[in-house]
Amino acid sequence: MEFIIISMLNGLSYGLLLFMLSSGLTLIFSMMGVLNFAHASFYMVGAYVGYTVASLVGFWPALIVAPLVVGALGAMFERFSLRRVHKFGHVPELLVTFGLSYILLELVQLIWGRTAVEFRPPAILQGPAFTLVHGADGMGFTWGAAPPEMCTAAADAAVRVFCSPFPATRGFMMLVALLMLVALWLLLTRTRIGLVIQAALT
Repeated sequence: MEFIIISMLNGLSYGLLLFMLSSGLTLIFSMMGVLNFAHASFYMVGAYVGYTVASLVGFWPALIVAPLVVGALGAMFERFSLRRVHKFGHVPELLVTFGLSYILLELVQLIWGRTAVEFRPPAILQGPAFTLVHGADGMGFTWGAAPPEMCTAAADAAVRVFCSPFPATRGFMMLVALLMLVALWLLLTRTRIGLVIQAALT
């Protein structure tokens, strides 16, 4: 049973990750009719900017600085490039954004290299967020990591204990995605800007 629960949570976390990646692309295409093939490349730049800022001032400031930097880059790209070719239709937009994705990729490789960079989350996000413990008495739940003696296999297989941890980093990502979902829903349904967006979509 614990395997099913952990698998469902993993699937939910993956779905929320896709939501974070696609929500901006969907809004931009719905409102402006722009097919931005460089959308994922901006996420990549944000990840590396966050990595650099985190190594200088820490993880939590980087969590704020990186989106601001990428947002500023995206606004500049829209102002000085996309806005100029938008009137010519989707094909020029595709070519420009597709070319930008290659430029960003080469810049990232030039600055940060072609090999994977090592990143360690802050201490509070290391280890499991919770652990499901399944033993002879049924399934239990404990925050963080379960005590080692609790997860040690007993000599008798009938009373063997299984521990299934869920990573804290994945739980934090799910929390951020849910907060984004709620904020986006409130923006679209409770603000004047949201009403304008809905009017533009209809």
